[in-house]
Amino acid sequence: MRFSLPILTATARHDRITGLLLCLAVLGVVLRSWPGWSWAGWLADLASVAVILWLTPTVRPSRQIFVLLGLALALYAGLTAPHAREVLARALAQGSFILAFFCALATLRHAAELSRGITRAAVYLAQQPPGRRYTALTLGAQVFALVLNYGSISLLGTMARSSAASEPDPDIARIRTRRMLLAVQRGFAASLFWSPLALAVVISTSVVPGASWGSVVLPSLVSAALMTGVGWGLDRAFKPKLRPDQVPTRADPAQSGGARTLLPVLGLLLLIALPVGAVHLATGLPASRIVLAVVPMVAAGWLWSMGPRGARARYLASHSGAFLFAELPALRSEIVLLALAGFLGTGAGTLLAPLVQATGLDLAALPVWLLLLLPIWLIPLGGQIGMNPILFVSLFGPLLPTPSELGISALPMVLSLTAGWALSGVTSPFTASVMLTARLGDTDAREVSHRWNGAYVAILGVVLSVWVLLLA
Repeated sequence: MRFSLPILTATARHDRITGLLLCLAVLGVVLRSWPGWSWAGWLADLASVAVILWLTPTVRPSRQIFVLLGLALALYAGLTAPHAREVLARALAQGSFILAFFCALATLRHAAELSRGITRAAVYLAQQPPGRRYTALTLGAQVFALVLNYGSISLLGTMARSSAASEPDPDIARIRTRRMLLAVQRGFAASLFWSPLALAVVISTSVVPGASWGSVVLPSLVSAALMTGVGWGLDRAFKPKLRPDQVPTRADPAQSGGARTLLPVLGLLLLIALPVGAVHLATGLPASRIVLAVVPMVAAGWLWSMGPRGARARYLASHSGAFLFAELPALRSEIVLLALAGFLGTGAGTLLAPLVQATGLDLAALPVWLLLLLPIWLIPLGGQIGMNPILFVSLFGPLLPTPSELGISALPMVLSLTAGWALSGVTSPFTASVMLTARLGDTDAREVSHRWNGAYVAILGVVLSVWVLLLA
């Protein structure tokens, strides 16, 4: 007999309260970065706890179990840990930050889904000729991921499927759909290496002492290039051979407006990257904290610009209300999962660290190369049993020796964590990217993760392992 809390249906009034609590949590996390504003941390943590407890009766049992585990961890820490307050404060800070980060990124996705320019750019990428289609979709997916997160797979994947559907030969259509969906999915995974809006970068740099986005972004772009290059090579090497009588139809990319259709996406990228990079370099604040303030402002400005002349303020207010009190509360399942994964991973990792030391196991005595390779291979393996990368990295990070103890910089350690996260993103049948790709490809998640991406992940894992060790 399976145990679970009762599942209630969220009403409009429930969603309004959810939106207000989330708004308070985000505000608290943003203001927490200001020196001397300790009250903001209390606001962030209390609002985050309140919204999780408020949402728990309305989410499915698998998410309710995460909440119960969080309560059990808090109780265990209170009863056994002499430093329980510090442990729970650190875990709550991580959980509330992830919650706020997810909500901030959702504002940009809301605006992007209303933009016809974004859709036109996606159509243009999907209609590229075969010789450059994989590269265009992989690179395009990385840029689109900045704006839409997982929505980039839905948008580009839908456009890819529509493009393939225009092919009268069903065999060619099936082959084209698979190749285009893989390009989009792998492009999204490559963005996890370098994007300041990716949780992989944000969390990996937070658990490694001395790491920052600015210090790892250039080598991370090399990691993304390696991921793109390996995918392109395999796509070309194993391209199915057509019969002489099979001639694929080709769309004319110019019919979708030409390369200028990409300008809105590139402009949006600059609107985010330039202020985040400038403030990061000027103040030294983590890029992830700056993103929390910059992204909602960019989204608000974007919405305002899309409104009709003379009624832009009303248009912005209308969509802001719809987002805060309807669209954001509808993401309750993701909010509970992400916040609790951060809380559980950080709390458990902090509690386990002294226990591991008490056993006499000294991870610093292990070879540096082994410690750097473990995340690359263990995170994807954990993904096979449904272990969320947020939980894995938050748990594993505190157990690792610091880079200074190992005599290395923070760079290879961060790249090792993000490499494992990216590989898990294409090979775990439980991740959203794999499930979205499977749904668009009319297949199951294990087909995508194992048969479509199995050899790709094995080769890429070796390539990334060599790259990380070279940096050490």
